[in-house]
Amino acid sequence: MRNRIMMATIEEINENGIKFTMAELAKRLAVSKSTLYEHFASKEELIGTIVDSLLENVRDQAEKILDSDRNIEEKLKELLLTEPNLGGLISSRFVFDLKRYLPEVWKRCDEYREYSWQRVEALLDQGITTGYFRPIDLAIAKVIYNATINELLHENFLIQNNLTVLDTIRRAMDILYYGMVARETEKD
Repeated sequence: MRNRIMMATIEEINENGIKFTMAELAKRLAVSKSTLYEHFASKEELIGTIVDSLLENVRDQAEKILDSDRNIEEKLKELLLTEPNLGGLISSRFVFDLKRYLPEVWKRCDEYREYSWQRVEALLDQGITTGYFRPIDLAIAKVIYNATINELLHENFLIQNNLTVLDTIRRAMDILYYGMVARETEKD
């Protein structure tokens, strides 16, 4: 039932925003409000649990990538593009509402980004040490990464460009990873 409540909450947020009521969620699920409160003490706890689940999903994927026998380049690319396994169910609205109305929950996302960057930085450092990557200033790379994510996660940018959060991050990481010089296969 907890999972069903969480999935219905994501649907509710994507359709109506984070200001939904528990009564509206209960109606969507055709259950009583007390049933919801048996599983979650509050709407904030419910949304926090969803965010924690999403972040745990991404963290598990990242650990599998890092533990794999892929080469450093493949690991870095996959790590930069890791996203929750929910088939694109996380809308821009979810992200914006979370940032705006539940900053304490959003803080967990920022904390995850720091954790994630530590993994990326370790791979970059390893690749630089072994000569796989060219030497770069990792402190500047971190600022570029964080500034890019922060700047792209503005509601107007996504709406004006008809982009989803995950697609935007995927495209930005492609540019950061490959740069702007045409790859050999694209030059022909």
